[in-house]
Amino acid sequence: MGTGRCFALLLAALPAALWPAQAVSSEGFYAIPDGLRQGPPGALLKAEPVPAPPGAGAAYRIIYRSRDHAGRPVAISGLVALPPEGRAGARPVVAWGHGTSGVATRCAPSRDPAQAFARIGGLGELMAHGVIVAATDYGGLGEAGQHSYLLGASEAHAMIDSVRAVRHLPGADAGARYAAWGFSQGGHAALFTAAEARAYAPELRLAGVAAAAAPTELRRLLRDDIDTLPGQVVASFAAWSWGQAYRLPLDGIVRPAARATVERIAADCSLDPLGDVALGLSALSYGATGFLRSSADRRPGWDQLIARNSNPDPKGVPVFFAQGSLDALVEPATTRDYVGRLCRTGTPVTYVEVPWASHGGVAKAVAPMAVSWLLARLSGAPVPDGCVRAGR
Repeated sequence: MGTGRCFALLLAALPAALWPAQAVSSEGFYAIPDGLRQGPPGALLKAEPVPAPPGAGAAYRIIYRSRDHAGRPVAISGLVALPPEGRAGARPVVAWGHGTSGVATRCAPSRDPAQAFARIGGLGELMAHGVIVAATDYGGLGEAGQHSYLLGASEAHAMIDSVRAVRHLPGADAGARYAAWGFSQGGHAALFTAAEARAYAPELRLAGVAAAAAPTELRRLLRDDIDTLPGQVVASFAAWSWGQAYRLPLDGIVRPAARATVERIAADCSLDPLGDVALGLSALSYGATGFLRSSADRRPGWDQLIARNSNPDPKGVPVFFAQGSLDALVEPATTRDYVGRLCRTGTPVTYVEVPWASHGGVAKAVAPMAVSWLLARLSGAPVPDGCVRAGR
């Protein structure tokens, strides 16, 4: 997708953006003293009721303990939707990973619960089947800290620890069996959840992961998308976040003239059409030359970081992967390569490529199929051999 077309789409979204979101965030809720971050991951630190989404029995905004990519203690915020009463015994949990919302603290989806719940694919169906949904903000969004954008271990810990935290929520009756489901950045997080789950949380039982439009090979993502506005925004988020998290100098990969724009983009959020327009307008200032230095993905430090957060190994956990054939951000060919690699190593994969679906459209298109697949995994049904059927 070319720059001109992207800009036209951003402008087309502007009228809808003029309707303000009805956020119900509470700034005081997100304030956590440093000392409270110390302790076992998954401990529930705070919970407050929020309006329940359609089909749910109750909902909460929560803060819980976790660990970042380096094992340091952090506090993470998120949302929980509880199904109506009726199911006896421990209830399974689906950990939801949201798509890119930004890297600034104020970009947490939990600050607007109604909007955040509305974006969870298949939430109503999960509620109807008695499944708890835990939706993490990831580290550094909502509760103060450094956002771990596309840092696989941090994202995975945030998802896994949201499941642990729900088990401490009074009245939730959450069991040890769970699944992970995510879109875009959240799909990346779900796949890394499979890679980390066994070692990080052996007391829990991960039944499967579902990912839609998930970036897997970050080096190709940066190279393929750097000439599009959405790609430049995503790359700006990643460069700023990775530089902060790993203490790598931003000037190592960003052209000096573009540094101010990267920092301006890092301060904005992608939570509504107006925010997307602002991000697109900022990215326009990069011009035809982009913002990355030549061979930025091969620079010392950055090279290893990109590799470490690419191509997660689900370690045999069943995977449902959905991809849109017209996705201009995550290339279908890259996803096919990744799925083929998983099949060759014995991971059970169900791969669905949706004709004519864009990056943003694929999650909605496959939500019923993904949720049906997740419910089957949580119930212990046999795992379909998608690799054989696809001839991989």
